[in-house]
Amino acid sequence: MQRIVDLRDCLQNWPYDSARNVRIEHGVNGRDIILVRQPMGLEQYEMDGRPDGRRVNGMETVLDFHQARINGWMRTLAVPIFELTSEECAELFDEANVFYRRLMVLFRVKDWTRAERDAAQILRLLDNVRQHAQCAQDRVQLEPWRPHLMRIHAVAHAMKLLAEKSCLDVFQKVRATNSILQSFDDGAPDYGVVEEDLLESVRDSLVGLPALHPPKETCFLRQGDYWKIQYQGHTTFLKSMRGLHCLAFLLRHPGREFHVSELLVRLLEVPAAPSADAANGSQHKNGDQLAFSGLNDGIPILDARAKAEYKRRVTELRQELEEAEQFNDPNRATKVRDEMNAIAQQLTAAIGLGGRDRKTPSAAERARCAVTKRIKKAIQNVGEAIPALGHHFVARIKTGYFCSYKSDPDHTVNWKF
Repeated sequence: MQRIVDLRDCLQNWPYDSARNVRIEHGVNGRDIILVRQPMGLEQYEMDGRPDGRRVNGMETVLDFHQARINGWMRTLAVPIFELTSEECAELFDEANVFYRRLMVLFRVKDWTRAERDAAQILRLLDNVRQHAQCAQDRVQLEPWRPHLMRIHAVAHAMKLLAEKSCLDVFQKVRATNSILQSFDDGAPDYGVVEEDLLESVRDSLVGLPALHPPKETCFLRQGDYWKIQYQGHTTFLKSMRGLHCLAFLLRHPGREFHVSELLVRLLEVPAAPSADAANGSQHKNGDQLAFSGLNDGIPILDARAKAEYKRRVTELRQELEEAEQFNDPNRATKVRDEMNAIAQQLTAAIGLGGRDRKTPSAAERARCAVTKRIKKAIQNVGEAIPALGHHFVARIKTGYFCSYKSDPDHTVNWKF
């Protein structure tokens, strides 16, 4: 049975005082440890190594473990690129928090050498994630924290130099970080004022931990007659429709272009279900089938029989016009001319230069119209439920003879299907 340590005596002998709540004590094995008195207990940090004393896969820190992996990859180049998964980045973020908690305590006890070391460790961790994270959101997760850490690192180094009375070096350091200059007026510097100004410059940076936002799950899942869609913390369920199937297919293949004929084949393979498509009647299915009925060119707008009928009617109208003019009947003449003009417009639309027949739109054009209509209707439905995702699709989904989904390189969405 594991022995439980009773801390009541220690806590009673050390009442909580926010101004005097940090001690450096000797541990059971003779090493120094940091104790931090909290209102309801104690926090303990190792002075060196990982603050919680835990070893990771036989190494001192998570960062050391992944750095060893990177070094091995660079030696062998067994894979084309080394990447950190979101789970591995989350583990590194947790380690950054642990180191930052100790960093704040080290400033309290004025251990500038170790404070500089921990700030440098976190900055290396940020560099590692920014360079190797698989997900773009992970790569920028802690970047707003970087300026604060750089300032803390510079001030810790300056405080170490100040303790050595290396005032000129301190001046160069803080000038390089655009920090404090007023303490270095003409004459001998006041070391107490310099120290106070340096600590004041990082007071806001040492107030608390950075706000981490783990990547929210995004999914585009078919569940029976519905699609479950999650994006940026919002969830909706939409009735199945062919346009959603097209969207899902494009999302599965970001960056690739597909001809509308290929998407149309997939539309026709979708089983009929009581869905938004069914609610609109069978004309959608018939329209899709018509659009896919061959990929050859269209047929002439007017066949030979229709052109013969128009020719016969024009001959009759010319005779009627002569009679109307002969009998001085302007009303009848006007009606005849209007009908002749209407026929002329029909023939102009059906017959091109040199008497060549104009043709109806090709199957590819009908397929483009059918697929574009389905996709835009699906995007509209998604946008009504999750406006942010609707805007994302409008910006990233391309329709036409070739359709594609182009993900944002700065904010890659990892879809779950």
